[in-house]
Amino acid sequence: MSDTAERFALNTAEHAMTVLHDDGLYRHLRFQRTTWRPPLVKPLKSSIFWFDLITVPGSLIFRGDGESFVFARLEDMFEFFRGSAWQGRPNLGYWAEKVTSSQGELKTFDHKLFLQTMREHYVELIRDGSVPPGTSKALLEHAEGYDWTYEVHARELLDTFEYKGFRFHDTWDWDFRDYDWWFVWACHAIVWGIAQYDAVKAEALAVAP
Repeated sequence: MSDTAERFALNTAEHAMTVLHDDGLYRHLRFQRTTWRPPLVKPLKSSIFWFDLITVPGSLIFRGDGESFVFARLEDMFEFFRGSAWQGRPNLGYWAEKVTSSQGELKTFDHKLFLQTMREHYVELIRDGSVPPGTSKALLEHAEGYDWTYEVHARELLDTFEYKGFRFHDTWDWDFRDYDWWFVWACHAIVWGIAQYDAVKAEALAVAP
């Protein structure tokens, strides 16, 4: 998550907000890279890592340079995200529960999580005395035949390994999926975008007669 936060900061370093619509709970904000350098007459806008925040009563739509997500919880979804952020950071697990668009887009196979999970189970079995001598070498040799950066191959690796009667059991309920980087990026975008909107609103109130 920290890597995605850093990535988001780099991706949006030159982003600016454009208010396309702002009428109560009906909002449409656009954020995109905006640069101005002579001899340009007007700012140059880029479509790389652009995103929109759109609200209607009861829902917020995030759309941008990737998958779109719809969240639903409170009448004012800006209020929801302000109140449920962790000191300005996304509350991923809670926010994922509020996604009303495709839940299948939120998580993807993580081969690092696969290796971590397999290692943890294997170490536990070693401590229980359930692993015959030579199993580690046999497992490494077995793994060379699989591209375990793909979930189907990773699970096949586990299901087909056998050495002197040792096998991995009940691997069907091992979860190797984690939040997709784009969903995490989108959640950072929501926190940051609302903060930009609030700052502009506060500034307007400060200068109002």
